[in-house]
Formats: sequence, structure tokens, C-alpha cells
Amino acid sequence: MNDTAVLKFGGTSVKSIARIQHVCRIVESLSQSRPVVVVVSAMGDTTDYLLKLARQVSSSPDKRELDLLLSTGEQISIALTAMTLRQMGVRALSFTGGQVGIFTENVHNKARIVDINGDVIERALADGRVVVVAGFQGVNEKGDITTLGRGGSDTTAVALAVSLGAGVCDIYTDVDGIYTADPNVISGARLLSRISYGEVLEMARLGAQVIHPRAVELARRYGIKLRVRNTFHPEMEGTTIDQGENMEIFRTVSGVAIDKDQACVAIMDVPDQPGIAARITQALCEENIVIDMIMQSFHPTIGLNNITFTVNDSDLDQTINSLSALKDELRAREVLADPDIAKVSLIGAGLVGQPTIPAKLFGVLGANGINIKMISSSEMKITCVVARQQADRAAALIHQAFELDAVCDTRA
Repeated sequence: MNDTAVLKFGGTSVKSIARIQHVCRIVESLSQSRPVVVVVSAMGDTTDYLLKLARQVSSSPDKRELDLLLSTGEQISIALTAMTLRQMGVRALSFTGGQVGIFTENVHNKARIVDINGDVIERALADGRVVVVAGFQGVNEKGDITTLGRGGSDTTAVALAVSLGAGVCDIYTDVDGIYTADPNVISGARLLSRISYGEVLEMARLGAQVIHPRAVELARRYGIKLRVRNTFHPEMEGTTIDQGENMEIFRTVSGVAIDKDQACVAIMDVPDQPGIAARITQALCEENIVIDMIMQSFHPTIGLNNITFTVNDSDLDQTINSLSALKDELRAREVLADPDIAKVSLIGAGLVGQPTIPAKLFGVLGANGINIKMISSSEMKITCVVARQQADRAAALIHQAFELDAVCDTRA
């Protein structure tokens, strides 16, 4: 491990020139004592604006050209950040993902990083430069610009920390860290000083949007400690994300997450035969549709199954179209959809082997008239699908029932 500081600043942190200047003061202060690599996102809602422009000229923009367009957002940010640092007397250089050798697979819009050639960054650091890198982007083996998908700047920062041998990656955003729940929804949500990779992965996958799950998974794989910090309160330590040793001793339950960007799809009365589920999931895989919760109900008297699962609501129409095209082949009766759902999840390192936890969870929802449509569980989470309009109330009730507003957090 070396002492290179790898910092990532999200879109809200660089939304305006004034905010970029504030970010640069943080960087300038840190650069006086150690080498610094800064990863920045596009300014504010720039990516959404660029997507809107693309859809004004094409209902289905070419993915290669879309990546070329979207990557310009980060290029604006890095150039302005480097200019500002230079104005402050800091010897800064900005680079695109391709310029610093971030190589990805040959996929557009959702590419994964394959390798990083760190020579360019290491030479710049050795020359005493602060290096400013565009997040969210790389190049494939053809030399085409690719993008990493939503949250890709987090992944860029962690990948650079791995490549440079840094032990810590600081993710700066517009909140103080990770809370027991969304403080905008639940007023009693408490800031956590420490949390495990596994818990954060569950939170991120289940609706919490502080840090992208791909970045957390990469950090866990290579042992990079993450710190989620507030750009506008840099004196605060924020939340540390690590392996979570002894986490269960301090805290059985860590938080509640809400994901309203969900829809439920069911294909009804498919034959109870080997290979049916595989055929359904393969068809959706070919459309790059991610399936989450899956439930199969069996009708023993007629030898048929109903297969129900959840998808992101942005994939709902495509999912329905794919299954409708498959329905006759499978001899299924019909495809049904429920767009009015949300996931409410209880997350913690100590859920396994404690039957009182699901009993309390289901009990509090039932006692308050909230119907559970689907349930899934894993080592670190229990998820209930409820009506979307009941999600916030359900989360608040769970948060209160497990006394998360009184959580006593301890740094180990």
C-alpha cells in the first residue's frame, strides 16, 4: 500500500463553478502532503441532459455513438477542475479514461473494466502533478470510447486505487455518509460510522444510492477501504466501509432500504417441466434484463407453474415483450405485470440464525395492515415486496420496530 490519495467527487459536488472551486480547495489542501488522484463525474444533471438530446434525434440511439456523446460530460468536468487547480497554483493535469489506459470489454453503455495501464498516472504523480481523471469511461480494444453505466465513476475511482496500490478510496458526495435509512424519508435515520462491504452491497442493490454496488464489490475483492464523505463538510470522517470484522458483535441490524424502481412480472401456467425456467431466464439474459426476486408456485393437480419475478421498472416493457414472444412456445397461458410495487428490505450482518428477526419484521407489517406480496432473504437481508404507496410507511415502521433511530454505532 502507498499513501496516494484517490478521491472521487460526484455530479452534485461539481455541479457549478463555485462547487468545483470548493472541491479544488479540498484537493489543494491534501496535495500539500501526499500524491493525489481525483476522479470526477459530469456536472450535475449533464448526463441526463445529453441522454435527452440523443433521444431527440433517435428513439433508439446507436450505443457506440451514445457512449461518445455521454463521455463528453466528464471531459468538461476534468478540464474545468484542472484549470481551477492550476489557477490556485496546483500543478494539475486532466486525462480522459482512454488517456490513462482504462481498458474495458467490447460493450457499450454498460462496459466493465478489464485492465488499467497505470504508467501515465504514475509518471504524472512522479512529476509532482495532481492527476484529474474522467470517471465513467474507458476504451475498448478497438479504441472506441465506452462508458461504464450509472455509478461508473465510483467504479473508476476504486479501480484506480487498486491499480495504484492505494489502500483507501474516498467517495465524496452530498451526504454525510451512510445512514440506517434514507434521512429524506425517515427523520430518525442515524449516520453509521462503519459498515461492512456485504451490508453496503445489499443496501446499494436494494435502493440506497450513496455508492454503486460494482464499486463496492471491486473494493471488497481487492481489499480497498472505502470512505463515504460529504464534500460540503470535509472535516467529517463519514462512513468507513471495510471487511466488517466483529460487526455482528456491535450491530445485528444496520438499516432499512427502499427501492421503488421495481415492477413484478408473472408468466402464468407454464408446464412443470425441466428447462422451462432456464428458457425464460435465457430470453431475458439475451436482452440484458436483470432478474431479482423469483418465486415459483406449483399446481400439483394440473402440472403447471406460475413463475413470478421482479425487474427494474425501466425494463418492464421489454420484459413483457420478451415473455409475450415466448409465451406460445412455452404453452403458457398469459403474461401479467404489476408496476405498482416497491421493495422494503431489512439489512444487517447478524440476521442469519435469528428467527425472532423475520417474525418481528412480518409481524409489524401485518399488524399495520401492510400486505406482503413477495419475500426473499439472504445472509444479510430480508426483502418484502409491498404496494409502492405503502413503502415509505413500511420502512418507517420497520426502522422504529428495530430501534434503528437509537443505534449506538461503534468504531472497531
